[in-house]
Amino acid sequence: MAKVKGGKSSEKSINISKGIIYTFFTVYLIIYGIGISIFIENYDEPIPIWVTFLPLLCFIGGAFTGFALLNFIRNVHMHKIRETKSRKKTGPSIYKYTFLLLIFIFSFVPLLAPIIDQGKNDQNFSVYNEDWNGCSDFKKLLEDDGYEVKNIQSSLSTTERINKSIVLVILGSNEFYNPIYEIPYFMEFLEDGNSILLCHDHGSTSTLLWEIFFANIMNPDVEDIIPLTIFPDGILRDHLSYDKRPDFPIITTFTNHPITQGINNIVLSKSSVAVGGPFVEYSGWDVLGYSSYSSFVDKNDDQEFDEDDDNIDLSFIADALGDDFPDDFPLEEFPLGVYEQVVFMAKETDDSRIVVSADASLFNNELINEDGYDNQQLALNMMEWLIHDEDKDDWIIAIDEAHIRPEKSRDVSSAGIFGFYLQYIVHLSTNPITAWIYPLLAIYTLNKYLPKKNKKKEEEKKAKEEEKKEEQARFRTSSFFVKKIEWYREKARYGNALSLLYRRLERKLNAQLGGRKITTQNVINMVKEKDQKITRHKLKRITRFMNRILLIKKGKRKVRSEHEFEQLFFELEWVYSNI
Repeated sequence: MAKVKGGKSSEKSINISKGIIYTFFTVYLIIYGIGISIFIENYDEPIPIWVTFLPLLCFIGGAFTGFALLNFIRNVHMHKIRETKSRKKTGPSIYKYTFLLLIFIFSFVPLLAPIIDQGKNDQNFSVYNEDWNGCSDFKKLLEDDGYEVKNIQSSLSTTERINKSIVLVILGSNEFYNPIYEIPYFMEFLEDGNSILLCHDHGSTSTLLWEIFFANIMNPDVEDIIPLTIFPDGILRDHLSYDKRPDFPIITTFTNHPITQGINNIVLSKSSVAVGGPFVEYSGWDVLGYSSYSSFVDKNDDQEFDEDDDNIDLSFIADALGDDFPDDFPLEEFPLGVYEQVVFMAKETDDSRIVVSADASLFNNELINEDGYDNQQLALNMMEWLIHDEDKDDWIIAIDEAHIRPEKSRDVSSAGIFGFYLQYIVHLSTNPITAWIYPLLAIYTLNKYLPKKNKKKEEEKKAKEEEKKEEQARFRTSSFFVKKIEWYREKARYGNALSLLYRRLERKLNAQLGGRKITTQNVINMVKEKDQKITRHKLKRITRFMNRILLIKKGKRKVRSEHEFEQLFFELEWVYSNI
């Protein structure tokens, strides 16, 4: 016995050790990933692109070890259940009930959450936001011009189900795009002949074009599809041409392009820029609009241009630019002033078109309706060019709402929760690798963890149903029928008793009338046809009884005494014998 006890103690120690190891690596990888994410966000210098993938790898590793920990705990628990199963009865596993509870919560939260916030979305640049910082008027402008506008609340892969050409509109996104399945999506999206309108606003789009470019660096034609694009940190200030303040610049310099036709001035708000100057000549973009010569990018918010502070390091792409790049612009400290800043760009390939704006605020509800500016017309011109001047009915305008989130917190709005759920469901169901197995996996998972039907309860239910059928059969027997009539008489419910007694006569009348409705007139006509010599007294007696019994059956007449009940009972028997 001591040996067995020692064996159990050793097994328990091993299980505890394994649990500690799984827990340690799960927590360690998650914390390490969060730490790297914070470091990347706060690090001002350029970093290699592969470093940005480290947090994702940590989170994936943490997820795997976390699942391994849960599976380990489950196996240990199931082992204990098997040991005790022969000694006592056990109900359904607690894991199954927990899983069922989670399914219930995840299913009903998106349905019940709109009761709290009425489904409103107050995020910046959301087309559902009707406040000054929303873009509801931008959507309305496009719809009034004849475009069909859809909003993407979950995954971008939902556009793969649309049978029309698509213009994907990205307005000030601040949620980073997943490098595993969303970045490759954009290349496929453009190769299919679709278009993109990207309006940057100091958010996740600062690296989006950069990530797309490097994700397809092995493609020799990548520069013809996605030109090299860099958005520096900082706010565009223009001391020569502005509306309220220098950080509300007015753009008045435009190149000759279909998008700029009829455009004289555009007002921006705390805009960014695309690195311009001689760099833009090497990027491959067609520039549409510039700020004035007195504009610059203010990186330290001192409202003055200083070459020592307001610059960007481009040395990491020196090889791509080549030796012909002007020496007046050192790549290590490329100045962000003393020249016109690029705010609007476009690119056309054989299959697709892209328009980039360094500001998304020009289309918010405040500036798009500003009198004296051409922001509305610019939006319409951009859309017309992006759809290749084709029929609007052949295109869908899809606005990316899935990557617009609160600035400093998680999105717990009903729309955000709904989109969070759907983005994974849509991705799994549209990804060619997982689409075929996802439904089978879901069914298998649910069948495995949901509580099974209790066989004992099923047997009890069947027994009750059989018992009920037997009671109904007994009710139809004469002895039980008599008892029922006596019960009604004792309770002075004479109308109910007569209704039961009338059923026998009713069956006979239905058989003789041949489908005609049981009415007094139909019964009299039937009796006359059957016996042409019947006396008027009998007809009158049958008529009087039928009128009374039909009213009693409909509840329009009551039998108030036992004497009246007995009279009607005898009349019932007489009518039954004389028809």
